[in-house]
Amino acid sequence: MIRFWSEVRGQRLREVGADVATWAWVAFWSVVGYRIHAAIVGYAEAGRVLQQGGAAIRDAGSTVGGSLDGIPLVGAGAGELARRSFGAAGDPFIFVGGELVDLLTLIARLLALLVVGVAIVPWLSRYLPWRAQRLARLRAADRAIRKRPAGTGVHQGSVDHLLASRAIHRLSWDELLDHSRDPVGDFLSGRDSALARAELESVGLRPR
Repeated sequence: MIRFWSEVRGQRLREVGADVATWAWVAFWSVVGYRIHAAIVGYAEAGRVLQQGGAAIRDAGSTVGGSLDGIPLVGAGAGELARRSFGAAGDPFIFVGGELVDLLTLIARLLALLVVGVAIVPWLSRYLPWRAQRLARLRAADRAIRKRPAGTGVHQGSVDHLLASRAIHRLSWDELLDHSRDPVGDFLSGRDSALARAELESVGLRPR
């Protein structure tokens, strides 16, 4: 079974709490970024209105030009002149409207990314290494201590003594005293259970 959280209750609560808080934080600021983007992009509607106005002027020129084309003698020239005139009047609206839409869309994306980045990146830069380290340590300890090859004939007492030795040489005195009132005496006397438990719990495992 793949392990994601420690077996020790206190450590597991901290890990689950950190996971939930991280998901909530990322989700909250993602929604904020999306709403900022949507709000700014909404102002781009003004640019689209300008584009539509310019297109309407062009269409009006085409309509007027088509009507003038039917006039004898001067119709063709007058119709073309009308189309060009209306087109020249409508093109600036289409250009400015398109530029406004592009600019506001770019600003919306940049601001949304900036807000999300400033809020989320520092959080994840602390959470991810911490979480990855704890997860790697938990899985490595579980594999090394519990998933030994079959048929090795290693007695559990020998394993406990090794764990007790690691605890006495690796853990701080405060950590040792949390599990034994006399850690040195226990180790020298071969009373390994408390020290073995201390070593297991330091990597997120419980005695079995």
